[in-house]
Amino acid sequence: VARYLDLNLLLYQEIREVSRYYPFAITPYYFNLIEKGNPLCPIRRQAIPSKEELIDKGVPDPLNEYNDAPTPAFIKRYAGRGVFLASSSCAMYCRFCNRKRFVGKKWDPRAYWDDTFQYIKRDSELREIIISGGDPLMLIPEELEYILFRLREMRNIKVIRVSTRVPVVFPEGVTRGHLKAIKRYSPLWIILHINHPKEMTEECIGVVQNMRKAGATLVSQTVLLRQVNDCPHIMLRLCESLIEHGVKPYYLFQLDEVKGAMHFKVRLERGIEIMNFLRKKASGLAIPQYVLDITGGHGKVPVEHINVPKKKKEIYVKGLTGKTGIYRNDGKKSICIKCGLCREGK
Repeated sequence: VARYLDLNLLLYQEIREVSRYYPFAITPYYFNLIEKGNPLCPIRRQAIPSKEELIDKGVPDPLNEYNDAPTPAFIKRYAGRGVFLASSSCAMYCRFCNRKRFVGKKWDPRAYWDDTFQYIKRDSELREIIISGGDPLMLIPEELEYILFRLREMRNIKVIRVSTRVPVVFPEGVTRGHLKAIKRYSPLWIILHINHPKEMTEECIGVVQNMRKAGATLVSQTVLLRQVNDCPHIMLRLCESLIEHGVKPYYLFQLDEVKGAMHFKVRLERGIEIMNFLRKKASGLAIPQYVLDITGGHGKVPVEHINVPKKKKEIYVKGLTGKTGIYRNDGKKSICIKCGLCREGK
């Protein structure tokens, strides 16, 4: 890593120091997408540790998932649906992860699968399950198929989502076995975690096409990240590339206030500006929902429903349940990373 990225001793030591607190892992595939010699490369920003992660801001569990977990492997915050933490493994460790508290920890949710299946079956209110993690496509195909089989045999479960970043950071990890499981238990919704148009490579697109052929419906979710994609032109390119290849942009997330990732926070005004640009330039198909997950676990709220006062850092946000939380609108100013997209076509 140090030789390829031309790191000096200070930067090399910085990576080692940060990795003591927040482990570092990257796939060879994703590593090779990094632009050598460019410290502002958006791939590098998402993958390589930075001393900014040690800033003492944010909280380990910003969405208060622990208190919404009827089993250690299941989170239920909303009526009718829940999140099944099926895997603790990821292909790489994204530096902005909202579950950084789990990264590198020896925690195996398999020990809680049976309890989770029993809970899902008992809760007649549940209709939809989001299989997440970690990353569920890091499971071997037989394990993924077992989970899908158990969920499909429950009469109360009508919709299954699989939430994954593997096609983006480790496309070779999606095997024929995974595709067979998807085909056997479709219709499935695949939620693709993707943040930048440079991630839409031939390899990623190939996996997307194979998943669609297997019967899955694909939508995407993107995190708004400072000096990665906090630019209207970058977001437009990403969203248009997604719909070109059959993936509907679903969510654009305001960064959760997670400890170790606060340097990625973008001001809400910038996010609103980006959304207004998309509405002017893009097809309706290419426009995601821009949402904020209220710190404290009070649920998602469309940013357009939030009153964003000028010059105030603390914003009071009321969730759909009526509970109010505080989000600090204290991201640093967005700056151009000089990628050149804004000049194309002029």
